[in-house]
Amino acid sequence: MTCYSKVRICFVIDRLLRGGTELHLLRLIETLNREGFEPHLCLLDGLDGQSVELMPKNCPVLRLGVRRLLSFSGMRQAFLFWRFLRRERIDVVQTYFPDSTRFAAPIAKAAGVKAVFGSRRNIGHWMTPRDARIARFYNRFFIDKIVANSRAARQSVIDQEGIDPDRVVVVPNSIDLDRFKDIPPWQPKPAGIPRKVGMVGNLREVKGPDLFIHAAKLVLEEHPDTYFEIAGAGDPSPYQQLIDELGVTENVNLIGPVTNVPAFLATLDLAVLPSRAEGLSNALLEYMAAGRPIVATDAGGNRELIRSGENGMLVNIEEGDLACGIRAILENDDMAQSLGCSAFRDVTVLGGRANRRMEEMFVQTLCPVSDSPDS
Repeated sequence: MTCYSKVRICFVIDRLLRGGTELHLLRLIETLNREGFEPHLCLLDGLDGQSVELMPKNCPVLRLGVRRLLSFSGMRQAFLFWRFLRRERIDVVQTYFPDSTRFAAPIAKAAGVKAVFGSRRNIGHWMTPRDARIARFYNRFFIDKIVANSRAARQSVIDQEGIDPDRVVVVPNSIDLDRFKDIPPWQPKPAGIPRKVGMVGNLREVKGPDLFIHAAKLVLEEHPDTYFEIAGAGDPSPYQQLIDELGVTENVNLIGPVTNVPAFLATLDLAVLPSRAEGLSNALLEYMAAGRPIVATDAGGNRELIRSGENGMLVNIEEGDLACGIRAILENDDMAQSLGCSAFRDVTVLGGRANRRMEEMFVQTLCPVSDSPDS
């Protein structure tokens, strides 16, 4: 029994994209227990086509169309958001990304929202000293707790923003295992059949597509019948130029964003995560759910999912080490099969635990034990 018959939550994010954080939020909204929680979604902008396409069907959505926080339009929409929070009697606001936090957190406090949560889903590789100062100010006056998706992300918040460690809660990302139920287990390919190595990640430096391409060049020197594919959105031109310069055009392809990630992963013999920084990678969870052998860089929270040599292989953030890991798995089918099976077994243990942890956290914040009806 709780002190709330139903907790009203408003999640605030800039817009909806086919990215890890956005898809994580949509899954959280979809799977929240409707008997105890009533979710709302506010998009700071949200007028673009992809946001409209991805809007959840089982949750009211407020699209504000704010593109500049310090503008007349931004101030007008701030009042509309305040009025929305009051009208819907929102109990909890959770924000994602800096702009949404800077917009929504003070308004939520002014509207009398009982708890405001921030989010940290990376290790703050993007933060400038100015960003850190703003975060410290917000944490002092407007943010009750921060939800980090890994221990590494939690520590980065503590170090960079000076927040009390007791106010940073770790809730790992969830994964929808049903999406992967039709993927057959990993099987070795007969001799003479080309292998395929792939990665899922947006074409940004932090995700390491350049490291993947350089590693592919090194692997192809010993395994010329291997093919490499990068699935992800972003500007392909610098990476296509690198592929052409390295002379691997025939073996390395940029296939753009994929809407069916499980189907793509089912085609791979090996999945690679070459990131320079991570919180807790959704791509890594998807690789595990697909039962693929994995090579991942030892970045951020990756070691919280991968135990090197048991359910994957962790390597240094360096193209030579990445290539060595890829070669080691390509050359040992028994190891590849064992790593893939272990990865799948481990991710099934996670299951929907993350969403349940989020629900518990909302209720515990609103209803401390000392205030609960049963105490």
